[in-house]
Amino acid sequence: MNRTDLGTRLRALRTERGLSLSQLESATRISSSFLSLVESGKSDITISRLLRLADYYDVELGDLVEGSRVGRRAIEVVREGEGSVLNSPGEGVVAHFLGHARWQLQPRISEYEPGGTVDVGEGEQAVREMLHQHELFIYVIAGTFEITAHGEEPVKVKAGDSVLVRDGADHVVNVGRGKGRLVVVGVATAG
Repeated sequence: MNRTDLGTRLRALRTERGLSLSQLESATRISSSFLSLVESGKSDITISRLLRLADYYDVELGDLVEGSRVGRRAIEVVREGEGSVLNSPGEGVVAHFLGHARWQLQPRISEYEPGGTVDVGEGEQAVREMLHQHELFIYVIAGTFEITAHGEEPVKVKAGDSVLVRDGADHVVNVGRGKGRLVVVGVATAG
């Protein structure tokens, strides 16, 4: 994903809604100076912060990453290299989006460094696309992960395991010693 394109989409959302950077900072707890750097394409942003912004703006994460797309065909193909990539070095996670934001199924491959974590803060509902979809299918290609949902005890899964999470996951972490890879397919929420 081109960080300039993401910054342009974020700035457009903020200005469409008549918000200043300081107002956005108050609402999201993300510093206005950092938001300015992201909007100008001078800084990357973590998945967790991007989810917080998507929640605040009440948009899908894919709309921020890919932009809105129009048109619908009986068969839609996303060729290798065309999908969006969301890289979050601070969290140790890279998400490769395999479809378009408008698809009901939201497929992606997520790569986690050892200790890499996507953690959803309490009350952040924007993760409906990333982790909080009505149903979330996860297949572990490589690594060992702990997945937590609804404040329950974490479930440990390893390569070859499949997981169905209903009503969203709260925490996904690679607890293994090596890199981990997941295939994640979520069903987008109606909205």
